[in-house]
Amino acid sequence: MKSQHTLPCIILCLSLLCPLLVQAQHSHGEGGHSHADNRQTAPDSHADDSPSRGHDQDDHDVEAHSDGDSVSLTPDIVRESGIAIRIAGPGSIERHISVYGRLVTPPDQVAQTRARFPGLIRDIRVNVGDAVERNQLLAVIESNESLNSYELRAPIAAVVQARNGSIGELTGDAPLFTLVDSSKLWAELKIFPSQRFEVAPGQDVHVNHTGHIHDSTIASVTPATEGQPYVLARVKLTNSLGDMAPGDMVSAQIDAEKVSVALVVESAALQTLEDRQVVFVQDGDVFTAREVDAGRSDGRFTEITAGLAQGENYVVENSYLLKAELLKSGAEHAH
Repeated sequence: MKSQHTLPCIILCLSLLCPLLVQAQHSHGEGGHSHADNRQTAPDSHADDSPSRGHDQDDHDVEAHSDGDSVSLTPDIVRESGIAIRIAGPGSIERHISVYGRLVTPPDQVAQTRARFPGLIRDIRVNVGDAVERNQLLAVIESNESLNSYELRAPIAAVVQARNGSIGELTGDAPLFTLVDSSKLWAELKIFPSQRFEVAPGQDVHVNHTGHIHDSTIASVTPATEGQPYVLARVKLTNSLGDMAPGDMVSAQIDAEKVSVALVVESAALQTLEDRQVVFVQDGDVFTAREVDAGRSDGRFTEITAGLAQGENYVVENSYLLKAELLKSGAEHAH
């Protein structure tokens, strides 16, 4: 009788406990999902922070920075940009006379070789355009009188400009070869009456041949032929590159006067920035646009009367890059 009452009691207890077990399991499941969500949001939180860290990193990688009238450049940027630095110091300003002329071959650098005795050309060893050394064999001639052969050799090192004769021909009075040495040339500059009193031998002169400047001095001043209304100032030039040829036209600047000044810069260093004439002065990695007062100039150099001191480093080549950086920075700040 007692066992009959026990079974209903067990069933009743189980029915009361089941809802509690289900609720506990559901509560534990929610706790598990919450923990997993925390693990996933941590990377998201780091991802939110990464742009700011990347921005900070970019700030550290900036190689050019401008501030007012100054630009900061790393040494690598300075080198790669071709920015050239000079030291400000004393110098001279020159007053020039502009003249024109042409290139000629000095007489002692032209040789015309003839047969010493009339005869038959037995052999020719060179052609027009060949470069020959001094004493190099040019031709072999058989004398008409003795029937002996003799050699014709180059009297100078030069280039064969002309050849008159071939094997089997008889020699005549005309030169067989014309040799020209163009390693050195003269610039013959025309000096007109209004310029003569300022031109004399020994003066420095800067000859311009197709944009290349050749510095030299006036060797002599002589009258022109055929009663021309000018005299010729002859200037010796070295043609080491072989880019000059007799007959080429040239221009030149003769130094008529030199004035010593306390401080000069190369004229290429001067830039105009917001209606100011400036020179970019280097101090370590910082380049500052310094306003200066310019005095006399001869085109190559300019006198500085204020704004720059002796011994300061200033930018010559590619200073326009620094100017462009300042203008760009100013436009960004204005925007």
